[in-house]
Amino acid sequence: MSEVDVPQFDAEDSMMDVDFDGAHFENEGESLSEVEVYEGAGTCYAQDGVTFLDLFDADEYAECRKENLFYPFASKEEWEVTIFSCVLPSIHQLKLSFCNAKELRSHPEMLPKGPSWKCQTIPSLNHTKGPIRLFWRDPVECLESLFSNPLFHDQLNFVPRHVYMTSARLLHVYSEWLTGDSAWEIQDQLPRGATVLGTVLSSDKTNITNMTGARVAHPLLLGLANIHMNTHTKLSSRAFLLTALLPIPQYLHSNPWMRGMLEDRLMHKCLSIVWKPLMKAAEIGIMMSDPVGNVRHCFMPLAAYIVNTLEAYWPLADPSVFLTPEPLHHWHKEFYDHDLQWCLTVVGAQELDFRISILQPTTGYRHFSGGFSKLKQVTGRAHQDLQCYIVGLIAGAAPHQFVIAIRALMDVWYMAQSPSSDENLLACIDRSLLIFHENKDVIISLKAWMGMKKPINNWFIPKLELMQSITASSHKVGALIQWSADTTEHAHISEIKDPARHTNNNDHDPQICRHLDRQEKLQRFAIATTLKSTCADSNSEEFLEDEEDEEDDGDCDELTDPRTVLLEELNQIRITTNYFSKARQLVGARCDNISHPPRTFVAASTTIHLNFDPTRTRLKINEVADDFDIPHLRQALSNFLQCDARNGEAGHGLGVPRRPQIDHPSVLPFERIQIWHTVCLEQVSFYDASVVLPAQTVHASPPSPTSGWPKGRRDAVLVNVDRAYDCLSQG
Repeated sequence: MSEVDVPQFDAEDSMMDVDFDGAHFENEGESLSEVEVYEGAGTCYAQDGVTFLDLFDADEYAECRKENLFYPFASKEEWEVTIFSCVLPSIHQLKLSFCNAKELRSHPEMLPKGPSWKCQTIPSLNHTKGPIRLFWRDPVECLESLFSNPLFHDQLNFVPRHVYMTSARLLHVYSEWLTGDSAWEIQDQLPRGATVLGTVLSSDKTNITNMTGARVAHPLLLGLANIHMNTHTKLSSRAFLLTALLPIPQYLHSNPWMRGMLEDRLMHKCLSIVWKPLMKAAEIGIMMSDPVGNVRHCFMPLAAYIVNTLEAYWPLADPSVFLTPEPLHHWHKEFYDHDLQWCLTVVGAQELDFRISILQPTTGYRHFSGGFSKLKQVTGRAHQDLQCYIVGLIAGAAPHQFVIAIRALMDVWYMAQSPSSDENLLACIDRSLLIFHENKDVIISLKAWMGMKKPINNWFIPKLELMQSITASSHKVGALIQWSADTTEHAHISEIKDPARHTNNNDHDPQICRHLDRQEKLQRFAIATTLKSTCADSNSEEFLEDEEDEEDDGDCDELTDPRTVLLEELNQIRITTNYFSKARQLVGARCDNISHPPRTFVAASTTIHLNFDPTRTRLKINEVADDFDIPHLRQALSNFLQCDARNGEAGHGLGVPRRPQIDHPSVLPFERIQIWHTVCLEQVSFYDASVVLPAQTVHASPPSPTSGWPKGRRDAVLVNVDRAYDCLSQG
């Protein structure tokens, strides 16, 4: 296993201690990595660029907004009512400046607009059922809209960099696009001071109607690779804009092969029209303003094209680089279409269904109580859930060599999804691929790969071939997980399917564009008015007093920048509860202000949190020992109290041997205890210690026929009790 950056423990003690002193937070924010930045890149040529709010103030109705910031709405209250008017039973009882939906829809037309939509008719020498229309907007304007978005003010990178694990620069780390070799090589080809803006494109057909009509849309989405990976991969960040709706004509040619060729030629022609402004900007550059008004000379090479297969030319870009392996289709779909089918053939569908159905449900993972072999519509999430179970399911039921081959593929999928890969991890991926190829012949010999009528005895699987480019692509464009179609396919909901529901189910494309135009105007207006209102409030004495109080409070971890807070509010991002922060606040709080014992505390790199109220109270110790099958519970409690008395609440080992204590009588000052059936465990990211992961709930409840758990519910947890042992690198 490779050496990776994990929290290191002190080897002087062989036990994991519970930290009540806050020592875990002393080194918070420190990094052991070494960064080499590209000198002379990302130069700011001026600081008087046009910002998002400057465009808002330059609108034709800007004078009206000096008196009423929310014009054309009569007041802030009316603007807020407008946002939620779709769910109000009646608006006639409210004192509003509009009386019906038609008047309401006229208000957004007066708001500042973003990139404008265009319609272009494409001539064709071949007959179709209707005219061929391309709806699109200037991709340079779309990219500029993303680049100047104030919500991304602290989420942008401008300079290529090389990141290493240590100052010796022995292990190169690949994460963001700008940490890859491709961005550095592109910067070499540009004038000194230029800023590289990586363009991300995604194109895939999506169904508008499933039951009737068979309506299909072909959206072209555009994103910016300079936005931090953690932000642009979030489904709610809206970091992708719809740039074009490619036409899907119905050709009348009698030959189906000819119809397919005509559709492909048309798509390439439409893409050439849409891409032309962006290709020109990628070749000669364009002056653009970032969110704070810094003017930069920007070039726009194609960083990634999230698509199945497509030929494309782009200045400063290589198709072998920007056509990267795509996790959703190339990995997870490959697993379901091939790996899982091999397992079903070798082990048997009935046996695998039985094995997975009797597994205990685990919080956070799907439980396939009825098996999975007969599932019809399976999502990418189900593909990933099945990957968590498959090796354990086939162990003992399939030949050993077959298990090794499947395990090797699972290792590849798991390691390739790392958001931060170093040279060691990429070498592990190559070794796992080698193990698969050394053992894959057993799949053919077992006739596991079945065709429609007979077994297949070759390896002509394009998605398996793409596995060979995982490490090469990681070197070029950074972590491959950031180019997954999960984000862009989810964007199809907000950019295509939701707007389509507001149409009359006839001629969808122009109505979708009109709806998106209106929604983007409302969103931009909401951002501008919120930021301006916050700036106005910041001048009040009350706001200044609150700000001084926050500065005095050293433990305040809340985000205070209005743009960052607005990004969270507008996108309705689910904020992860930070139990590390809660534990730190408990450490700094006065003893008489907190409950004892503390419900939140830190054990090395894990936070343990209990609900304030226990599940059951005043239970006898012997009853708990019998219910939970813990025969040495009394001795363990006695040892804990003795350790606590000796060390003054310094800590208690989880790995203390219990056997020698049985011979000594245990004396406890109590006979009844309170217990919790659930506990929350929270950890930091394995790859980035600054990222706090969502807490996971662990269940431990005794047998209870009435609760549906006749044998009890006990989730398994792996605990490292030896600080000198690294289970991740030592197996």
